[in-house]
Amino acid sequence: MLDLRLLHQALTLARHRNFARAAEALHMTQPALSRSIAGMEAALGEKLFNRTRQGVEATSFGQMLLKRAKSLLDDATELERDFRLMRGVDIGELRLGAGAYPAELSIGRAAGQLIGRHPGLRIEVTITDLRDIVAAVIGRKLDLAVIELSLVEGETRIATEALPQHPAHFYCRAGHPLAAEKTLTIERILAFPFAGTRMPKRVAESFLQIAKAGAIDPDSGDYLPPIKVDSIRIAKEVVMRSDALGVAPLSMIAAEVKSRQLVALPLHLPWMKTGYGFVYLRDRMLAPAAEAFMAEVRSVEAEHAAQSRELSAAAGPRHSSQASTASRRRRVKA
Repeated sequence: MLDLRLLHQALTLARHRNFARAAEALHMTQPALSRSIAGMEAALGEKLFNRTRQGVEATSFGQMLLKRAKSLLDDATELERDFRLMRGVDIGELRLGAGAYPAELSIGRAAGQLIGRHPGLRIEVTITDLRDIVAAVIGRKLDLAVIELSLVEGETRIATEALPQHPAHFYCRAGHPLAAEKTLTIERILAFPFAGTRMPKRVAESFLQIAKAGAIDPDSGDYLPPIKVDSIRIAKEVVMRSDALGVAPLSMIAAEVKSRQLVALPLHLPWMKTGYGFVYLRDRMLAPAAEAFMAEVRSVEAEHAAQSRELSAAAGPRHSSQASTASRRRRVKA
């Protein structure tokens, strides 16, 4: 009596509460939608929707149908997905979520390398609020995400895999007043404006205590910089054109440092480091495409970690000694 197409139409009508708007969303005519709903009601022998002045409303029988319909459609979607997975990487699809740092460090490069090997693969990358990404993974809208792992601590539905941690360093434009100073403290650095993405709760209190600028998000506990941006690329643009400072792993600013557009400041604190990794549903089979993508990301991340070590070593003893001095000063003050 029923098929998935009809159930989808009923759910769309319930969502829009209007035959004309629902028909437009379904890319069909209003009379055709009316006939479909009427045929379903005739087959079931019950009225499913009432037309009211406030719009279309589901009857009690309609509400029961809608509840079961969503579950059936979700199961059908998962079944179709599993069939696609079994066909392998070359004709599969991959829906990814990413935070700002991994998005610019490794996601694009890894996706490009994977597409180079499997040009028939479809990839969709979402870069948005990290908590929305977690919800999308749990809601099965994303196959995999690379985000800050502290956001999913204690979440039993989620499986994780940590990626290499990258020490983060402050940077400024060439010609900035700090670029010529031989002795730097965190307090001196953060006397200047700071541009960056929101920072996770694990570093928020430490950063606000020192910066004394920006704010703590009351809902998430994240640190919100005074110049808040959504990507490291934008932060670098702000820094290159002002006295603002940014913070990033050395490998993310290596090209600009080499071209003398940016200067990496010789100060690093132990808590200033990335903490992201893979996040995916524990009870959901990973697609071959997802596993192949994870392998690419691991390779790219390992290269970035090696590059950061080389850049830190090239900075010499001055970098290490001043970072240690700053850390000791901060511990004394604490």
